[in-house]
Amino acid sequence: MSEEMAEVMARQLRVRGGRLSEVVARAGRKLPRHLQLEAQALIEAETLAEHPKLSHRIDIKRLKKAERKLLYFLNKQDPKAERRAEILDRLAGIVFIIFVITLGAFFFALWRGYIP
Repeated sequence: MSEEMAEVMARQLRVRGGRLSEVVARAGRKLPRHLQLEAQALIEAETLAEHPKLSHRIDIKRLKKAERKLLYFLNKQDPKAERRAEILDRLAGIVFIIFVITLGAFFFALWRGYIP
């Protein structure tokens, strides 16, 4: 269950990692806080499942609810749109810097009298 969740989360949030704990750690702010808590519940259950005497403490209902919430959020994500927005943000920053430099050069030329 957690391997599949890790694959989906890595693909949709565009992060690397093999295990769910690595993917959640790398996701950072891309994953809302309440969903980080749900993912932590899945990670905790994964560690408890490895221990035979503690495996009975796993709450299956809570895990299914956490998995459903995470999958709902991840299926709404659009990695292409996020990538496009990231590129446009960088492009807007570059255009702004060029505009400020051009404006500075214009006022410098105006101040020095190169432009009447």
